[in-house]
Amino acid sequence: MVLLHWATLLPESSIAAVRFTAPIRVHFIRVFPTGARPFEQHSPDIVACTEPDAFFLDVFFNAQPTTAESKEKQRATNALVPTSIAYAGGQVDFTVDMGTEYATRLMIVKGEFQSVSMAIYGEVISESTSEASVAYESTPLPHVEPIPLSSTIDPCNMLDPSHLAKRLLSLIPDSPPLALVIRLMFCLKPSNEDWDLPEFPYLHADIQVDKDLFFDLDTALSCTAKPVRDDVSYEVLSAFASKVAEAVGPKSSNQAYSVAKLLSIAAPQHPDMARTLLQQVDLTAVFDARTMDDEVTLLRLLDAVANADIARHLNTRWFLAELDELSASPTTEKHTNTAVMRLKTRISHWAAFEDALSNSAGDVHHSVRMLKDVGLEEFAMGTWLETMLNHPNLVAKLEENPITPTLPAQLLQSVLPTEIKHGDLIAFIRAYIGVASVLAVWAWTDSLGNDDCRAQTLAIVRLWQNVDGYREIVNHLLLLRQLTRRLEWITTDNIPPRKSGILAEQILADLTQEPDAILRADFVQTILSLNPPLSYIAEHERLLMRKIALVADEGIGAAIDDLKFNSQHPLSPRRLRTIRVSLAIVRRELDLDPEGEWRILEALWDENAHGFVDRLVEIFRGVADDLNAHFACTPNSSTATLVEQLFRTADDLLGLIDQLTPALLMTTRALRDLTCRIADVLACVDGALAGYPSHRGVAVAATDVRQIALGLLSKLSEPRVYAEPSKLGAEVVLRSLLEHATNPSGRDPASHFLQVSALVEHVLPETAADDIWVTSVLPSVLSELGAFFRLLEARKKVQFVERLVKVDDGVIGLGEWLLLEEVKHLAETLEALKHQLMSRELELVRQHQVFLSLQFLSELVSPAMADWCIEAIGSVPEISQVLAVCLRMLLDMHLESVVLEELTKVLDSRAETFEPSLKFVLGLSRLRTGKYELGGLLDVLKELPEEDEGYREMMRYEVGQTLAAIADKELSAEMAQIVLGVLGWLVEQGMDTLRGISASSLSQLYAKLEETAPSDSKLDSIKVSIRVDDDDAMVPAPTVLPDTLSLSVLDLENLLHPMVSPPSTPKGTSNTPDILGIVTSPTGLLRSPAATGLTKTYANNDFRVLRSSPTARLNTSRLPSMHVDVGIPGPLT
Repeated sequence: MVLLHWATLLPESSIAAVRFTAPIRVHFIRVFPTGARPFEQHSPDIVACTEPDAFFLDVFFNAQPTTAESKEKQRATNALVPTSIAYAGGQVDFTVDMGTEYATRLMIVKGEFQSVSMAIYGEVISESTSEASVAYESTPLPHVEPIPLSSTIDPCNMLDPSHLAKRLLSLIPDSPPLALVIRLMFCLKPSNEDWDLPEFPYLHADIQVDKDLFFDLDTALSCTAKPVRDDVSYEVLSAFASKVAEAVGPKSSNQAYSVAKLLSIAAPQHPDMARTLLQQVDLTAVFDARTMDDEVTLLRLLDAVANADIARHLNTRWFLAELDELSASPTTEKHTNTAVMRLKTRISHWAAFEDALSNSAGDVHHSVRMLKDVGLEEFAMGTWLETMLNHPNLVAKLEENPITPTLPAQLLQSVLPTEIKHGDLIAFIRAYIGVASVLAVWAWTDSLGNDDCRAQTLAIVRLWQNVDGYREIVNHLLLLRQLTRRLEWITTDNIPPRKSGILAEQILADLTQEPDAILRADFVQTILSLNPPLSYIAEHERLLMRKIALVADEGIGAAIDDLKFNSQHPLSPRRLRTIRVSLAIVRRELDLDPEGEWRILEALWDENAHGFVDRLVEIFRGVADDLNAHFACTPNSSTATLVEQLFRTADDLLGLIDQLTPALLMTTRALRDLTCRIADVLACVDGALAGYPSHRGVAVAATDVRQIALGLLSKLSEPRVYAEPSKLGAEVVLRSLLEHATNPSGRDPASHFLQVSALVEHVLPETAADDIWVTSVLPSVLSELGAFFRLLEARKKVQFVERLVKVDDGVIGLGEWLLLEEVKHLAETLEALKHQLMSRELELVRQHQVFLSLQFLSELVSPAMADWCIEAIGSVPEISQVLAVCLRMLLDMHLESVVLEELTKVLDSRAETFEPSLKFVLGLSRLRTGKYELGGLLDVLKELPEEDEGYREMMRYEVGQTLAAIADKELSAEMAQIVLGVLGWLVEQGMDTLRGISASSLSQLYAKLEETAPSDSKLDSIKVSIRVDDDDAMVPAPTVLPDTLSLSVLDLENLLHPMVSPPSTPKGTSNTPDILGIVTSPTGLLRSPAATGLTKTYANNDFRVLRSSPTARLNTSRLPSMHVDVGIPGPLT
C-alpha cells in the first residue's frame, strides 16, 4: 500500500474530481485539518486546508473490472460506486472497501465544503497484476498479536477503578465530585428548574428540623428531596433519624411506602444516613405481609437494598418470613409476587457478594447475578456504585485483592463458565465499577453540553465495545433508559457531523448486534427515531435495524411470522440477526407470561402455521449445515464474526427448544434431525476452538453451545420424555446418534465418530436407574448398537461393554449379546481370510481386523472385566462354540499375535466352566503359543471331543510339532515320563500316526527317551505302534497379525475401487438344441418343433381377435439399428 495521490480539492458547484493515470484500488482516504503538515519530514512546505471544520462528503468511484469474472458481469459504462464520509474535524482515516474485482480511475467528491486536503492510499492495478491475482498462491496466515489495552483505560487492573472517570470529570471546569455526579445522574435527579440555578449542582437538603415544628414522614420526604451534604455531621443525621422514628405510627400501607421511599433516598447517599435510620427506626413496626402488599412499596425496598447496609439489615428471619407469607398469599398479584422474589434474591445475593470479595471460595454465580440484576435499573445501579465507592469496608475488601493483569471475564452471559477463578470475579467487579463510573460522567457531560469531554468519554466507551470482557459490561449498562435516550438525542442532531454523534452512531450500531437489547422499549424507540442522513450507519444498515426494531415493537406475532419465513442458505449475517431477535421475543414471552406457551400457539394459528418446535428444529438444521460447511474437509471461506454469529444463533435456538420441551411435543422426525444436527454442531465446536484460538468471542460462543446442547440431549433422553405419544425420546435420540456415527457430513470421519461416541456415552445412563432403558430403549436399537460397537477401538469397546453391563444388570444380557456379535464377526473375518481370493491389501486389512478383535477379547479378560467375561463364555453355549471355532481357524491358518497369547493364557487358566471343545482348542493354542511345552498336554488330550474328526487331526498335528520341538532340547526325567505318557495315550486311543514331525526327529526323540528312561518297558511297544505320516506336507511358516495398518494412497484406491474383470460372452445354458444343425431346408427350419422361440401357432381365429384390440394397432416399430462402422469410409476390398 502506497500513497497514490495528495491534493487539496476546491469544488466547483460543490463537486470536485480526481482522475488517476492508471487503474488503482483505494484502501483508505486520510483527511487533514487546516494547518496540519502531512509530510513535515519530507515536504514541510505542504500545509493542509480543510474548511469548514465539519461536513458530509459523497464520494463516487468509477468501477473498472479487473478479473475475468467481473468482466463477465461488467457494470454499465461509467457506473459510479458511491460511499459517504462524515468529517467532524481532526485527522481522520476513512476506510474504503473496493474488494478485489474492481479498480477505479476516477474519484468524484460532492458536498458542501470550501476545500478539503486529503491523501489517498492504496495500490496501482496493472494488467499483469490483475491476471496474476487469479492464480492462487498459498501463504501462511500471519500471526497477529492483540494490542493490549492501555493501563490508563483499563479499570479492572486499577486499585481505584473510578480513577479514569475522575480524570474525565476533571476536564470540565469546576466539576463536582464523582459521588455527587452519580447521585444526580442515576438516583436523585434534579428538576429542570434546578439546572438553571447558579449554585447548581451544589443544591443540598436541609435536614436540620426545628424541634417545635410539626414533623411527619411526608415532611421527612420533602426534606430529603435533594442530596444531603457529604460533610454533614453524624449528630445531624442521628437527630433526623430520631425524628423519623418518632413519626412512625400504627402499621399501614402508606406508612410502609413512605419508610421504604425514605430508605431508598438514603441508600445512595452518605453511609451514615442509612445506618442511622436503620438503628433508630423499628422496621418491625412498619413492615409486614399486609403493609407490603403493594408493588410500589416493594420496588422502593428493592432500590434500597442495592445498599449493602440496608440489605444486611433486612437479611433477617422476621423480614424474610413476612416476604414468604406475602408470596404465599392467594390474593397476591403476579407483579407483586415477582417483586417479592426479586427483593429476596437481591438480599441473599448481597450476602454472597460481600463474602466473595474476600473469600476465594465464595459464591461467584450469585455475585455475578446480583451485578446483572442491579444493572437493569438506574437507581439500583447508582446506589450500588455509590456503595462500592463510599463504604470503607467494601473499598478495603476490594483493595485487599491483588491486581492480576487480565481482561475481565465474560460473566454476563446466560450460561456462566463452569470454572470461574476468584481473580476473574475481582477483575470483573473492578471493570464493572469503572465502566459504570465513566457512563455516569458521560451522562453528566451530555447534560451540560460539553461536547469535547462527551466525545472523549464516548470514544473510551466505543473502544471498550471492541474489547472482550468490557463489551458485555458496556452493552449491558448502556440499555439503561437514560443512557439509551441520550444516544437517541445525540444522533438526531448531528448536522454538521460531530465526533460525539459519530461515536454515538457506532455505539448504537454495535448495540443492535445483541438481541436482548432490541427487547427494551426505549432502545426500540431510539432505533425507530433514526433518520438519514447519518454519519456512520449506512442506509441499508439503518433499514435492517429498523426492520428488527419493528419486529420487536409488534411483538410475538411478528416474531412468529419472521421465524416461519424460509431462508436461503447460507444464512447472511443480516438474516441471523433477525432470527436471533425473533427468538429473543419468543423467549421473553415465555419468561414473563405464565401463559406464554398458549400465546405462542395462538400466534401460530393466526399465522396459519403449526408445529413451532418442529419449525425451530428446521431452522437449527439450516444453521448447523452452515456451520458444518465452515469446518468440513473442504471448508467455505469464513470469517470469525460470521462463525460466532452462527454459534450464537444455534445457542439461542437450542435454549428456546429446551424451554418448550417437553411441554410441546416434538415429532420423531424433528427429534431425529435435532439430535443429528446437535452432533454436527458439537463437532464444529471442537473445530472452532482449534481453528480460532485467538478469537475469544468464537471460543465463548462455542463453549456456550456445547453446554446447552449437552444439557438438551440429556433432557430429551430422560425416561419419561416422548417424541410422540408412544415413542420414547431416549430411543429416538440413541438410534439417531448410532446411525449418525457413520455420516461425517464432509468432516474428518475419525473425529466425527469420536464426537458421536462421546455423545452416546453422554446419553446412556450410568447404572440401571430406570427399567425403561433396559426393557424398552436398548432392545429397540440392537442392530444399530451392534454396527456402532463394531467401529469402536478395542479399549473403547471394553468401556462400552462395561457401561452396558452396569445398565443392563443381568436383565436382558446385553453385554453377552455384544460379546457374541464380536466373536461372530471374528469368525466371519477368519472364514473370509481362509477361503476367499483377495488382493494383498485386502488381506492385510482383514488380518488387522482379526488383530483388533483379539485385542478386544484380550482386554476384556483384564482384571476389571475378567469375572464377567469368563462367566459369559461359560454360561452362553453359543459364545463358547463360536470362540472355539475362531481359535481352531487361527491354529489352522497359523496366525499368531501377542494378544492371542495373552488371551489364551487367561482363558486356559480359568476354563473350568467352558465346553469341552473350547477347553481342547485352548489347550492346543497354549501348546502353540507356549512354544511347545508339555506342561498339561495329557490333560488337554483327555478333553478331546470324540465326535469331531477334525479335532483329532488338529491334535495329531499339534502333538507332532510339540514332540519335534522337544526332540531338539535336553530331556529331563520328568519330561521323559510326560512324553511317554502322551505317546502311550495315543497308542491306547488308536491315533498311532503323527503329523508335524519327521521320522528323523521321532528317532532322535526315541534315543533321548532311551537315555533318560532305559528301563521303561513301554518304549518298545510305543516304537512299534507309533508311525509318521509319510504324506505330511511341510509345516507353513506362521503369520504374525499386524498390530497397525499402513497403506499407501494407491493401496486405498485399489481397495475402494477394485479392478473389475473385462466382460466376456457367457456360456450358453439353454436346453434348446442347435436347430440349424438338425434341419435340411428353410421351410424345415420354420416347421421344426425345436424352434419354439421363432414361431407361434394360432388356433381357430385367435389372430383375428388379437388384431382387433386397440393395442395391437399401435405402431410399435423402431428405427433401424446402426452398426458402429456404418458411414465410415474404409478401403475397398
